[in-house]
Amino acid sequence: MISAVWKSLILAAMAACVLARPEPPSSYGPPSTSYGVPAPQYGPPQQPIVHKHVYVHVPPPDNEPPAYRKPIYVPPPQKHYKIVFIKAPTPPTPIAPVIPVQPQNEEKTLVYVLVKKPEEQPDIVIPTPAPTQPSKPEVYFIRYKTQKQEGYPDAAPPAQQYGPPVSAPSSEYGAP
Repeated sequence: MISAVWKSLILAAMAACVLARPEPPSSYGPPSTSYGVPAPQYGPPQQPIVHKHVYVHVPPPDNEPPAYRKPIYVPPPQKHYKIVFIKAPTPPTPIAPVIPVQPQNEEKTLVYVLVKKPEEQPDIVIPTPAPTQPSKPEVYFIRYKTQKQEGYPDAAPPAQQYGPPVSAPSSEYGAP
């Protein structure tokens, strides 16, 4: 009995929602080409304000508690599997067929080049120069002065940055 009341209330609420839905405007169309008195408002026509009133009636609770039934024990379902293994006979070992080698057609081209035998050339004779007396080597002595002998200042420590040398190079030759 209670479920029938609930079903009818839900059905009535759904019907009220469907009937209360707003309708789309029907005044939309292309703009008017005639001139006249301006409209009291600009833009698309205003939608009407829709009020929806939904009423739900719930009957008062029954005074007598529902009678609970004793639960009925239902055993869980059982599954029984029967597994059977069957050994099939062993198939014979396959033997690969013997395929003979296919004969190939043989084609040859023989080319003979006739070349006239050249005449024998005479032996090449290379003349040998007459022996000469070895000459004595020329020895030259070059005298030079070191930096300490010329009065150069002691070598400065290397600069922290790369760049041109601190002092201009000398125009005289000397030890590097």
